[in-house]
Amino acid sequence: MKEDCIFCKIVNKKIPVDFEYEDDDFVVFKDINPSAPIHFLIVPKKHIKDISDTDGLTWEKARQIAISFYKKMGLDGFRLATNIGNAALVKHMHIHFLAGITKERKV
Repeated sequence: MKEDCIFCKIVNKKIPVDFEYEDDDFVVFKDINPSAPIHFLIVPKKHIKDISDTDGLTWEKARQIAISFYKKMGLDGFRLATNIGNAALVKHMHIHFLAGITKERKV
């Protein structure tokens, strides 16, 4: 755990958040500034800087979680987005799960 990382604090339950999903390796919770009608963050429990600092197994597990949400919620589509380096607001790997978006979206 990195002491100054907000996601490490959330993972370790030092900041209360309602998890949509939790297992030994990941948590999923709603983004506090959603960019879509459905906007979750898929966050590994282990502090990883970003996807450039991880193996394919971590990304594969995140993909599986996203697909399970897609199926469980009966969605007609979704988008995954992640940021690396200075593009990331929080320097702890996380994947944005966005759904309920239309073709007319800005990004």
